[in-house]
Amino acid sequence: MKTICKSIYRALLSLLLVVPVACDDNAADLKLDGDTRVESITVSGFAGDINHTACTIRVDLPVSTDLSRLTVDEIVLSPGATADLPAGTEFNGVVPRAIRVVNGDAFSVYTMTAKHDNVEFLSFTLNGIYSGSIDNEARTITVFVPVDADVTAMVPAYTATEGAEVTPAAGTEMDFTDPQIFTVALRTARIDYTVSVVRGEMSQAPKAFVGNAASMAQLGDEARAACQWMMENVPNVTYVAIQEVIDKKVKLEDYKMIWCHFDWTDWPSQLWDSRDAFNSYWLHGGSILASRDGARYINDVWRIARDQQSPNDMSGGESVETLTADLGFTITGHEEHPLYQGLVPDADGRVLLLSAGCSATGRTLQWLVGKYGTMSDWEERTGAKALASGHDYDPDCVTVAEFEPYEALKGFVSGRVVTVGTPAYEWYDKNGTDNPYRENRITFTRNAINYLCQ
Repeated sequence: MKTICKSIYRALLSLLLVVPVACDDNAADLKLDGDTRVESITVSGFAGDINHTACTIRVDLPVSTDLSRLTVDEIVLSPGATADLPAGTEFNGVVPRAIRVVNGDAFSVYTMTAKHDNVEFLSFTLNGIYSGSIDNEARTITVFVPVDADVTAMVPAYTATEGAEVTPAAGTEMDFTDPQIFTVALRTARIDYTVSVVRGEMSQAPKAFVGNAASMAQLGDEARAACQWMMENVPNVTYVAIQEVIDKKVKLEDYKMIWCHFDWTDWPSQLWDSRDAFNSYWLHGGSILASRDGARYINDVWRIARDQQSPNDMSGGESVETLTADLGFTITGHEEHPLYQGLVPDADGRVLLLSAGCSATGRTLQWLVGKYGTMSDWEERTGAKALASGHDYDPDCVTVAEFEPYEALKGFVSGRVVTVGTPAYEWYDKNGTDNPYRENRITFTRNAINYLCQ
């Protein structure tokens, strides 16, 4: 096989031969029949990978090799050919090295590069849901999972450098109670990665806080306080203005979950104009935390509630008062739900969120189940499940509800929706009270975000 380099040489020569000249020439005496290939080459103990078409040679070497001091152990050429880099030659491999191969009057030029072997993980997931954070320098992978995730039986999946072998094998159920070692090997490279699973931390999935203002700074006090906490404490969060959704500048589908925490006065035309976008987001698997007056829009606006009705008891919000007693919501019968992990109810089954002295609007969005008949009637008509009642336990009063995923469209499973309508769930306190229950509100919200990101 003749090289491209030699073919070009011959083509140029043929052009010269057809040009008439007044004197004799010796073109016909040129020797162009010899091959000019590097058949094989070994550098510092490792064979080069030769591409004859591109006239390139790549030599992969262990990471411990000093690339500035390499030696040609052996070079095999086409019969009759010679090279300007014979066996025994020492050279600096930090920069590419040209090898000129000559056979008679024909020649080729190969470009040889020397690289350290490298192998690394490109992606890592557990159970097809939880994505790992890969640090290829530290050789670590950290996977954040919800606090209630079963880490004793998780199945890894991954991608790595092309051609690499990885152990343990993908698809093998493993116990990640303690960190596990995964080994990636390719040629001379063999790297151990430590994979750690962390429970209770925030999901790394993309999330959005959706507001009716153009920016977070323009939100009302309540929504801005919630948004600011999310932006500062939750990873991978974007503020999204509803108008951006209407103008198709932002796609809700880019986010695993969204949080809608609206002030009680918010009923802008934007929410009606964006109804199809929100409905489509949910129908195609998007999850929503709808708190405060966000719970209002699960009706015929977003068309999430099966009966397309808002909570049938909405009150408060017109004025701000100072609490004279602690305020929370009751989780009796639902203590094991992922929303409540890490929360310890009081003797009455309540999770307290606001202390006496805090300001509160008393804004409430709840369902009075009795108006539907039984709890089963309410569940069937709304498509929801009760997760909490008010401060004073009433099993027929629902202040926290969950709409579980189902096949709402053929071939598509809807997202999960959690509504929070308890008056205790307020973020802005104009009194600036030192609220001892602040961490309960934060833990509950963290749990909700992680739960909706599953």
